Amino acid sequence: MIKSKYRTSELVESLTKGIAVYETIRTYGGKPFALIEHYKRLCKSLSYLKIEPPKLEEFESLVYDNLSDRIRIVYVYSGKLVNYISTEDSSDFITDFVKIDFAKVRRADPKSIPADLKSLGRPDIYLARLTKLDNYDVIMLGNHGQVCEGTFSNIFLVMDGTIVTPSLESGILDGITRMHVIKFLGEIGIKTEERFVDPQEVFYADEVFLTHTSRGIVPVDQIGNVKTKSTELSRRLSQQFEDYVKRIM
Repeated sequence: MIKSKYRTSELVESLTKGIAVYETIRTYGGKPFALIEHYKRLCKSLSYLKIEPPKLEEFESLVYDNLSDRIRIVYVYSGKLVNYISTEDSSDFITDFVKIDFAKVRRADPKSIPADLKSLGRPDIYLARLTKLDNYDVIMLGNHGQVCEGTFSNIFLVMDGTIVTPSLESGILDGITRMHVIKFLGEIGIKTEERFVDPQEVFYADEVFLTHTSRGIVPVDQIGNVKTKSTELSRRLSQQFEDYVKRIM
């Protein structure tokens, strides 16, 4: 479902002439999660484009007027700021077996496209998704061969009692679920290390999991043709994180 306060013809004209930035928000029990964080990130994306952001009150109103499992708010600029909203069911992301692989396309160098510019139609992400095939997501490498992130997810490795995830300096989007997962892990006494990650480490990890808005923590069962060693901790953390989110809201 798509809603907008503008006519379809205006949206089409804006999309063909302008650039679109977006945020996707999940709700828990009818309440949007991390709304302020999403608004701040939207403002950051628009700041790269030298565009005045909408007021927080307008952004909040769009969210609350379109409550659903998953709300995507897109802003397009072509002379004026135009918005449209799509709503989705988070069950679309539920699967019993999660297989990932490495993308054949690398993440754009942050000096070319800022890693935290969250825009529609990024060519690097679009081309990577074309290689997804039957995978849940594909992991993109950076300009130095370092592990970055999936096309819609962040990646975490469980290694000898420590959880490792690519640092922001690796050239990744500052995932809001990623940020809250790191806080959650700290609360329960699990150390998280943010650093550059070599692709080989993904295969040597005791467990691998993804994080993203729609599902929180997602245990990974297979990487390419290789089954992961375990998903036991990841599955436990996935449920605990759901409880954590409901508690802090």
